[in-house]
Amino acid sequence: MRSATLVAAAYRGRVVLSVLTGFFPLLTMAVWLTVVAEGGPPAGWTTGDFLSYYGAATLLWNLSGDGVVWQWDADMRSGDLSVRLLRPMHPFHQYAASDLGHRIVFLTVLVPVLAIAALLVPGLDYKFSPARLAAVAAALVLAYAVSLLMASSFALIGFWSTQTSSAWLLWWGLGSFTSGWVAPLALMPDWLRTVAVVLPFRTAMGFPVELLMGRLDTRQTAYGFAVGLGWLVAFALVYRIGWRRGVRRYQAVAG
Repeated sequence: MRSATLVAAAYRGRVVLSVLTGFFPLLTMAVWLTVVAEGGPPAGWTTGDFLSYYGAATLLWNLSGDGVVWQWDADMRSGDLSVRLLRPMHPFHQYAASDLGHRIVFLTVLVPVLAIAALLVPGLDYKFSPARLAAVAAALVLAYAVSLLMASSFALIGFWSTQTSSAWLLWWGLGSFTSGWVAPLALMPDWLRTVAVVLPFRTAMGFPVELLMGRLDTRQTAYGFAVGLGWLVAFALVYRIGWRRGVRRYQAVAG
């Protein structure tokens, strides 16, 4: 992870570009603010609520571990995975440490920007308490772990197919509607919200944001953690089985 941090810090221009693209969820926020300005706020949601929601969503958007999919896919195609297999550490840990190292550098720049915005923009309002901060911190760790294992499990498709990226984009296309990224789940139709709360995408983004905003009671919070832990175990098993079977098929491609 230290090595990945040093590599990320060496490419300062890339960090700047990453920070700029990291604010992509704010474009969605701008759409909702326009809707509120023209048609009035939805029930239970004010302009300040949307500012707070997408401000937190910006942080969660950049905590996703989906970057490992592209690195797995590139290494399988180029044969660089062979080098990783020779190291005394499982490739999963190598990819995870590299991803986390890059994100530490990125978040070092992004978090202060968001903190300053929270102080300067009146609409950003988060009611903190020790218990809520502890719950949000636990939800953030769970969100990253589920995201990382989900992406790593999909990356193993590369042992059987060259369409790993396409499969992942299709999967995350579904996730964009059920994670709370396109819109807060509270504003989604009832049937979609019912499905979303049992899928892993909400754990990766919507759940920590709703928890931070204080929109979940004790029962809903416990249910959210239970769903997230269930998916964490499920993806861990999928990855373990997929790795054992897939690595036997591995053949370096290209040169």
